[in-house]
Amino acid sequence: MKNMLLILFFLHALGIVFLLHELGFRFNFTDSMPHGIYQIVPGKPERGDLITFSLAEENPYFQISLERHYLGLNGNRPLLKKLAGLPGDSIKISAEGVCINSKLLPHTQARSSDRYGRQLPIFLKSTVIPSAKGLALSTYTENSFDGRYFGLVNMDQVRRVIPVLTFKFGG
Repeated sequence: MKNMLLILFFLHALGIVFLLHELGFRFNFTDSMPHGIYQIVPGKPERGDLITFSLAEENPYFQISLERHYLGLNGNRPLLKKLAGLPGDSIKISAEGVCINSKLLPHTQARSSDRYGRQLPIFLKSTVIPSAKGLALSTYTENSFDGRYFGLVNMDQVRRVIPVLTFKFGG
């Protein structure tokens, strides 16, 4: 009887997780944004909105990301970032970080290696963002795997996200 109750509990919990996923809820336990629950919502993303997207397979970083598990252990996990740049915006890359339309964004200095000492190629260059592209960054932490490295994303692939419940682990 005890085993049957335990099985029913886990089946119900699993059902709730699948239902939440179908309703657009996502869980973030990475450090590039606050940990917590986020929800995909309708609407065209605007500058400063949180977005989610998967790295395109044709992106030069895609294979590196899979090999190094930047996108999770099981493949191409969607990323959660802030939409920092839109078509027509001017991007300038410097030692201080990323400037969008002459405004330096916090925590955007690119690192030359990841936490395991592996070289981080940088594909983002100073440019004007072309139509249908955007720049996804995390200004929450300097250790994020974001557009500083993999470059611009296709705007038709990004979805707007809102935080539902966020929290901070540790200090």
